Amino acid sequence: MSLVVKTKDASQLTDTDLDELASMGGSFGIGAISKAKEDWVLFASARLDNKLHGFMFSTLERIGGTPCVLLGMLSVKPTTKRDQILKGLMGEAYHRALMAFPDEDVVVGSRFIDSDALEAFKSLTEMIPRPDHKAVGEERAWGRRLARRFGCESTYDEQSFVIKSNGQSGF
Repeated sequence: MSLVVKTKDASQLTDTDLDELASMGGSFGIGAISKAKEDWVLFASARLDNKLHGFMFSTLERIGGTPCVLLGMLSVKPTTKRDQILKGLMGEAYHRALMAFPDEDVVVGSRFIDSDALEAFKSLTEMIPRPDHKAVGEERAWGRRLARRFGCESTYDEQSFVIKSNGQSGF
């Protein structure tokens, strides 16, 4: 069983591809996935034995001059291979960042429906927010910048790093 992770331009996804993503069994329906196709530049899929087990919409961009990997939507099929799939998708995002910004530190930003999604970032250092850490001014400023980029700044609480209402909107 070999894992194959491929990235392509999100605009190349067909209706058949979108149907496959929606039927994978994740947290997102066809409407949210179709919107992600329009909102995000990159699409990565993870397949085991040619069967879809996970996908990710993302982009590489600069926010205030700082290079960023922004994860717009990520879904992994809940199987015993979940960790392997998640590691493959995140590895692909990190590889893209390394190629795009070879000599720079990179901010990785995302929104979560559930705090269990922090598992995706377990290989990173200096993760903010994290348990038992009080964010300082610059860290909170990054939270505000990312909330603005994700279009949810009006309901974002910079002290807790939580979107207070309708946090799943904006995909």
